[in-house]
Amino acid sequence: MSSYTDFYFGRGENADWIGSLRGECYPENFLAVPPSRLALTATDEHAFRAAVADTLDVWEDERLGHAYRRELGWPWPWYTSHNSSWIMVFDPEPQAVFVTVGGGISWHRIDPHDPRFPEGDDPLGPDDIYAWLRDPAAPPSVPMPLMRPKPVTVPTFGDEIR
Repeated sequence: MSSYTDFYFGRGENADWIGSLRGECYPENFLAVPPSRLALTATDEHAFRAAVADTLDVWEDERLGHAYRRELGWPWPWYTSHNSSWIMVFDPEPQAVFVTVGGGISWHRIDPHDPRFPEGDDPLGPDDIYAWLRDPAAPPSVPMPLMRPKPVTVPTFGDEIR
Protein backbone atom coordinates (compact mmCIF):
# COMPACT_ATOMS: atom_id res chain seq x y z
CA MET A 1 0.00 0.00 0.00
CA SER A 2 1.34 3.43 -0.90
CA SER A 3 2.03 6.02 1.71
CA TYR A 4 2.66 9.73 1.27
CA THR A 5 5.17 12.17 2.75
CA ASP A 6 5.31 15.96 2.48
CA PHE A 7 8.36 18.11 3.27
CA TYR A 8 8.15 21.69 4.53
CA PHE A 9 10.38 24.48 5.73
CA GLY A 10 8.70 25.85 8.84
CA ARG A 11 5.59 24.77 10.69
CA GLY A 12 2.05 26.08 10.71
CA GLU A 13 -0.19 27.66 8.10
CA ASN A 14 2.68 29.62 6.52
CA ALA A 15 5.09 26.70 6.13
CA ASP A 16 6.85 26.48 2.76
CA TRP A 17 6.12 23.22 0.93
CA ILE A 18 9.31 21.80 -0.65
CA GLY A 19 8.19 18.51 -2.20
CA SER A 20 6.54 15.15 -1.62
CA LEU A 21 7.04 11.40 -1.94
CA ARG A 22 4.63 8.58 -2.71
CA GLY A 23 5.33 4.90 -2.28
CA GLU A 24 7.34 3.15 0.41
CA CYS A 25 7.32 6.14 2.78
CA TYR A 26 8.09 4.31 6.00
CA PRO A 27 10.42 5.34 8.83
CA GLU A 28 12.83 2.47 8.14
CA ASN A 29 13.23 3.66 4.54
CA PHE A 30 13.79 7.27 5.57
CA LEU A 31 16.55 6.08 7.88
CA ALA A 32 18.08 3.70 5.28
CA VAL A 33 18.21 6.05 2.27
CA PRO A 34 21.23 8.33 2.86
CA PRO A 35 19.76 11.66 1.67
CA SER A 36 16.52 11.24 3.64
CA ARG A 37 18.55 10.32 6.73
CA LEU A 38 20.53 13.53 6.18
CA ALA A 39 17.26 15.47 5.96
CA LEU A 40 16.12 13.96 9.27
CA THR A 41 19.37 14.90 10.98
CA ALA A 42 19.77 18.39 9.48
CA THR A 43 20.58 21.21 11.87
CA ASP A 44 20.28 24.11 9.42
CA GLU A 45 17.99 25.18 6.58
CA HIS A 46 20.56 24.73 3.81
CA ALA A 47 21.39 21.15 4.85
CA PHE A 48 17.67 20.25 5.13
CA ARG A 49 16.72 21.71 1.74
CA ALA A 50 19.72 20.09 0.02
CA ALA A 51 19.01 16.71 1.61
CA VAL A 52 15.31 16.86 0.64
CA ALA A 53 16.28 17.78 -2.94
CA ASP A 54 18.65 14.79 -3.02
CA THR A 55 15.94 12.54 -1.54
CA LEU A 56 13.55 13.62 -4.30
CA ASP A 57 16.28 12.78 -6.83
CA VAL A 58 17.07 9.28 -5.54
CA TRP A 59 13.63 8.05 -4.33
CA GLU A 60 12.66 6.73 -7.76
CA ASP A 61 16.19 5.43 -8.46
CA GLU A 62 15.92 3.34 -5.30
CA ARG A 63 12.55 2.01 -6.58
CA LEU A 64 10.76 3.26 -3.50
CA GLY A 65 8.07 5.21 -5.35
CA HIS A 66 7.59 8.61 -6.94
CA ALA A 67 8.94 12.05 -6.08
CA TYR A 68 7.12 15.35 -6.65
CA ARG A 69 9.02 18.63 -6.77
CA ARG A 70 7.58 22.01 -5.93
CA GLU A 71 7.97 23.20 -9.55
CA LEU A 72 5.35 20.66 -10.65
CA GLY A 73 2.76 21.84 -8.12
CA TRP A 74 0.88 20.15 -5.29
CA PRO A 75 0.47 16.50 -6.33
CA TRP A 76 -2.39 15.31 -4.13
CA PRO A 77 -6.15 15.55 -4.56
CA TRP A 78 -6.54 16.57 -0.89
CA TYR A 79 -6.16 20.20 0.20
CA THR A 80 -3.62 19.90 3.04
CA SER A 81 -1.01 17.48 4.33
CA HIS A 82 -3.51 16.32 6.94
CA ASN A 83 -4.26 13.34 4.68
CA SER A 84 -0.61 12.41 4.06
CA SER A 85 1.04 9.59 5.99
CA TRP A 86 4.06 11.59 7.21
CA ILE A 87 4.93 15.28 7.34
CA MET A 88 8.56 16.30 7.87
CA VAL A 89 9.56 19.88 8.55
CA PHE A 90 12.61 21.90 9.41
CA ASP A 91 11.70 24.57 11.94
CA PRO A 92 14.16 27.49 11.80
CA GLU A 93 13.43 28.73 15.32
CA PRO A 94 14.89 25.76 17.22
CA GLN A 95 16.97 24.71 14.15
CA ALA A 96 15.47 21.21 14.27
CA VAL A 97 13.57 18.62 12.23
CA PHE A 98 10.09 17.58 13.38
CA VAL A 99 7.71 14.89 12.11
CA THR A 100 4.03 14.21 12.49
CA VAL A 101 1.42 12.06 10.79
CA GLY A 102 -1.60 13.09 8.74
CA GLY A 103 -4.13 14.50 11.18
CA GLY A 104 -1.36 14.58 13.79
CA ILE A 105 -2.07 16.48 16.97
CA SER A 106 1.56 17.00 17.95
CA TRP A 107 5.08 17.17 16.56
CA HIS A 108 7.94 14.79 17.35
CA ARG A 109 11.38 16.41 17.42
CA ILE A 110 14.06 14.27 15.73
CA ASP A 111 17.33 13.95 17.63
CA PRO A 112 20.05 14.53 14.98
CA HIS A 113 22.45 12.27 16.90
CA ASP A 114 19.97 9.41 17.27
CA PRO A 115 17.18 9.83 14.69
CA ARG A 116 14.12 7.82 15.66
CA PHE A 117 10.47 8.02 14.86
CA PRO A 118 7.93 7.83 17.68
CA GLU A 119 7.05 4.31 18.73
CA GLY A 120 3.83 2.87 20.02
CA ASP A 121 0.25 2.84 18.91
CA ASP A 122 0.15 6.05 16.81
CA PRO A 123 1.27 8.53 19.51
CA LEU A 124 1.01 11.50 17.09
CA GLY A 125 -2.33 10.66 15.51
CA PRO A 126 -5.81 11.99 16.20
CA ASP A 127 -7.63 10.85 19.32
CA ASP A 128 -10.98 10.69 17.52
CA ILE A 129 -10.57 8.95 14.15
CA TYR A 130 -14.19 9.65 13.19
CA ALA A 131 -13.78 13.40 13.71
CA TRP A 132 -10.58 13.22 11.64
CA LEU A 133 -12.45 11.41 8.84
CA ARG A 134 -15.06 14.20 8.82
CA ASP A 135 -12.44 16.98 8.58
CA PRO A 136 -8.74 16.02 8.76
CA ALA A 137 -7.64 19.65 9.18
CA ALA A 138 -9.97 20.48 12.08
CA PRO A 139 -8.49 21.02 15.54
CA PRO A 140 -6.80 19.45 17.37
CA SER A 141 -4.75 18.64 14.23
CA VAL A 142 -1.55 20.66 13.91
CA PRO A 143 -1.98 23.65 11.55
CA MET A 144 -0.83 23.16 7.93
CA PRO A 145 -0.87 25.35 4.83
CA LEU A 146 -3.89 25.19 2.55
CA MET A 147 -2.51 23.84 -0.74
CA ARG A 148 -5.73 23.98 -2.77
CA PRO A 149 -9.21 25.35 -2.05
CA LYS A 150 -10.97 23.48 0.72
CA PRO A 151 -14.20 21.85 -0.49
CA VAL A 152 -17.44 23.20 0.90
CA THR A 153 -18.80 19.69 1.37
CA VAL A 154 -17.00 16.43 2.00
CA PRO A 155 -17.92 13.59 -0.38
CA THR A 156 -19.94 10.76 1.14
CA PHE A 157 -20.56 7.21 0.00
CA GLY A 158 -23.63 5.69 1.59
CA ASP A 159 -23.41 6.71 5.22
CA GLU A 160 -19.61 6.91 5.20
CA ILE A 161 -17.79 10.21 4.93
CA ARG A 162 -14.67 10.03 2.71
